[in-house]
Amino acid sequence: MKRIIWTIASGLAVLFLGAVCALWLWIDHDVKDNIRVVKKQYAGTAEDALIAYLLDDKNSYYSRSGIAIWTLGQIHSQKALPVIKGFYKNDPKGKTCKGQHSYVLCQHEMYNAIRAIEGNGWLLHARRNK
Repeated sequence: MKRIIWTIASGLAVLFLGAVCALWLWIDHDVKDNIRVVKKQYAGTAEDALIAYLLDDKNSYYSRSGIAIWTLGQIHSQKALPVIKGFYKNDPKGKTCKGQHSYVLCQHEMYNAIRAIEGNGWLLHARRNK
């Protein structure tokens, strides 16, 4: 009986670690893709290009939220923190932007990015800030 419990526990631990690794790789892939997209349009470091992308109102609100804000949070961009906070309206649940992402930046995405930048999340991709 102990052997069965140990085998099940070990299997669950391996599945959990595999899921964490898969999540990290998925996020890492998306961060790289987003940086590649913005660096085609804007010069400088990944951080500078992402900030320029966010500030350029020629880009859609949806992509500025999903590409720039999310990625800046993932790379733990201290430089972007005041920029993101400048757009943030203290709406952590995103009630003011729900269903309006074609017209406004996502408040919930900003809340998450600010939390990620100010904290030390273990899945952050700070090494991508080149």
